[in-house]
Amino acid sequence: MKDAILDARINQPKIIERKDHQVVFEFIEGKSLERFFFNAFWDGDKARYLECTDLYYDLLLNSFMIVKEFHLTPDNDLFLKGVNLNFIEREGVYFPHAFLDLVMDNILVTSDEKYYCIDYEWIIPASFPVAFVFYRSLSNFYGFKYREFDVERFLPFADLMNRYGISFYHLEQYAKIEENYQRYIVGDHLYNRSRYLEKRVSLDDLMPCLDGTQQRLIQTYQENIRQLNRAEEDIDTAVRQGEQDRERLIEQVKAKDDLIARLHSSYSMKIGKTILFPFKYIRDRFPHFRQ
Repeated sequence: MKDAILDARINQPKIIERKDHQVVFEFIEGKSLERFFFNAFWDGDKARYLECTDLYYDLLLNSFMIVKEFHLTPDNDLFLKGVNLNFIEREGVYFPHAFLDLVMDNILVTSDEKYYCIDYEWIIPASFPVAFVFYRSLSNFYGFKYREFDVERFLPFADLMNRYGISFYHLEQYAKIEENYQRYIVGDHLYNRSRYLEKRVSLDDLMPCLDGTQQRLIQTYQENIRQLNRAEEDIDTAVRQGEQDRERLIEQVKAKDDLIARLHSSYSMKIGKTILFPFKYIRDRFPHFRQ
């Protein structure tokens, strides 16, 4: 992958240590492209949202080595089962090696505006369409990570892909490639990522291993979290109570309006108006009559 990087802004974290089944990289402080992308969505800023996708698309096309011819090899044949190869061969823009993990979440942006590629262990030594990697990152954003936020309503996925010349037929073929890739990784348990999760230890279990200062710090944080949770519950309760009070007030006003309307339309009210009118006329016409 290092040999395929053409852009001086693109970096890879330095390898600090190599072991038989482990590689230790330097720590990189930054924000992922996906974080900027999500923030634009969260703010409802479509212009900035598209700027993020344009930036990502431009990085894929212009910051890495590109080849114009597609070659079917034993390495990529496995991932192209059921895919229309004639269609794939007409795309004309491929990575010389499939950088399948070059997704937005794996590209960190540092404060000095450099880009660091992380988590790039899945590299297949065979050509793959650049647009597939772009599709893979965005489809993961829409369909797996943030589906519950209804990103589709904000900007439909098909419309976003069409902006970059990726048709519905492209999406069908790329979906088949992604499914083949997932089957290769996890077998028939598609999208089952539990095999990648490491054992997690709770804070309570870790407490005996920490010194007094760290324990007090964690206890302070936990108490702050509990206070924030209670405050959030109090706010929710107040909002619900306010909504109930508002509904009762609306009902009371409506009942009063109905009563007034009935009084105005009643027979006695009409008679009263008729009777009072002569007295008002006499008082206004003959002031001394009031005395």
